Amino acid sequence: MKKSAWKWWLLAALALVMVYVWYDAFQMMSPANTPIKLQEQAAVPPSGRKVDSALAYQAPKVNPFQQPSANQAAAQQQNRTRVPEPPPQLSEVFRLTGILRRDRQSQAVVTFSDSSVVLMTGDSLGAWQLLEISDRSVLFGQGKFRDTLWLYEN
Repeated sequence: MKKSAWKWWLLAALALVMVYVWYDAFQMMSPANTPIKLQEQAAVPPSGRKVDSALAYQAPKVNPFQQPSANQAAAQQQNRTRVPEPPPQLSEVFRLTGILRRDRQSQAVVTFSDSSVVLMTGDSLGAWQLLEISDRSVLFGQGKFRDTLWLYEN
């Protein structure tokens, strides 16, 4: 046989294998040929009491198609958690007048109402805590809120 004849026979054999695999996969997807059997087990709730696998219907607590009454709406409004209001900005009262660096330790000089205080990372200024000291600014944090004081230049 010639070389090209071998290639054609090999190509035909490969095509037959592909058709067989495709047909087998197609049969596996058919629900009529391969039924799925589930093993039912009795559910055991945390109370320890055995319950049948078929659970009793429970009505939903909220009906999405029914408008709440005025009393229910007022109660829901009171139960909502309020978003915390941001604290006052530090830049309104305080001013960063200097940054000192010594042996990998940084200190920030903060001025307010004609007096100054020297702070290190972790120190507090009122309710604000000093989180980070960089070359030209300091970062204060209070919970999820952040405020930055920039170096004051005359």
